[in-house]
Amino acid sequence: KPTAATVPAGNALTAAEVQSVIVQALGVAFDARAQIRQPLNSFAQVTATVVDTNGNILGLARTPDAAIFGTDVAVQKARTVAFFSQNTAGATLSAASASIASYVTNSTIFFGANEFANGTAWTPRALGNISRPFYPDGIDANANGPLSRPFASWSVFTDGLQLDLVSGNIIALAGGAAPGAEACGGPQAFGGAGGLPLVGAAGQTALANGIQIFAGGVPIYRGAVLVGAVGVSGDGIDQDDLVSFLGLARAGGAISNAPMAIRADNLNPLGDGNLRYVNCPTQPFLDSTAQNVCNGL
Repeated sequence: KPTAATVPAGNALTAAEVQSVIVQALGVAFDARAQIRQPLNSFAQVTATVVDTNGNILGLARTPDAAIFGTDVAVQKARTVAFFSQNTAGATLSAASASIASYVTNSTIFFGANEFANGTAWTPRALGNISRPFYPDGIDANANGPLSRPFASWSVFTDGLQLDLVSGNIIALAGGAAPGAEACGGPQAFGGAGGLPLVGAAGQTALANGIQIFAGGVPIYRGAVLVGAVGVSGDGIDQDDLVSFLGLARAGGAISNAPMAIRADNLNPLGDGNLRYVNCPTQPFLDSTAQNVCNGL
């Protein structure tokens, strides 16, 4: 059952808006050609979730055969988007620890400004672009993105900010500590000793199950005001992008995708245009030959 948000005051998502985003997103999934399903020309199977600006889950639904892992990952994607698209993200990260603050410093140098402090609209795809051991992907002579470790110290098990935010908890649990109280969106201080204080006095869950740098989520705006985020997981990341971005666009009413002027793909740190916001498949639908369906939205 969808739940109305209480934040931000005066602009909070209503239960009807939450339901509309999820219904429209799953509608896109049922029409979309799956990337990872057999037989060919099956529709995409995904989980879609909506969170408020504190990371609290307002609604979550799955297609009939959606992968179980997608539930956790969809929530991660939505929370990541909601957190980083707020102008407090840079300060919150910087206050966590010196090691976490270094990623904000590196990002500020990379972009020439603190893009986690000025209301830039971020997506998991855009954050993933700057979390690679080479930026952009495939140019091995280039330096790492600012949210990644340098390649000499990088591995899939120690990739940068994504791991460092949760490493304290992983170490504590490996040592026999009891797991936190996270349950269906309830608060948990994910980050552990020296990590990020992610739960505030109001009980926000923020990044309670860590960040996600696989594509498939977008922030939700009411005009120019960030009001939440939608995350989608379960199929190829281009399909997840399509379902989240186009689903929100079709929800209608007073909510929409981020204004184009503040989207992260306006940033062009190396003059190469490689920082993407979303990447929808060219001809995504099973019952239509429509192409480039996300363009202009």
